[in-house]
Amino acid sequence: MAKTPSESLVNWLQHRSEHLDVLLGQVRLLSRITGVIRTALPEPLASHCHAANIDGDALVVGCSSSAWAAKLRYQTPHLLSRLMDQPNLPAFSQIRIRVQPLAKEISRTSSHRLHMSERSAALITSVANSTLDPELKAALRRLSHRAKTL
Repeated sequence: MAKTPSESLVNWLQHRSEHLDVLLGQVRLLSRITGVIRTALPEPLASHCHAANIDGDALVVGCSSSAWAAKLRYQTPHLLSRLMDQPNLPAFSQIRIRVQPLAKEISRTSSHRLHMSERSAALITSVANSTLDPELKAALRRLSHRAKTL
């Protein structure tokens, strides 16, 4: 009997490996750098930024929106000097900024459903009734029924 992907993952996580240790070390380092970032930046900017990756001698900082990324650009010289003052962190020569929306912000916007008026539904039904293509007709009818279920 074949193992399910979740069983394989559990086995992989339970048996410490060199690869897992490297990943955990990277996560711990990024977490420490995020702590430095959040103490160095003023609120509310600090809560919208995190250490996302290390690419050579560049620190990649993720921001939750382009507006916060623009504000962070003004703070990069100060942030870079604060990071260089930390004894147990790599020496970064630059900071790159990436917009990385938070998962809860993504789900909030994607779950927003638009409402259809009864008038729009009636118009779509009328178009469906006069359409010859059976697949398009069925799709338009399904669409028009959404007004009643929303």
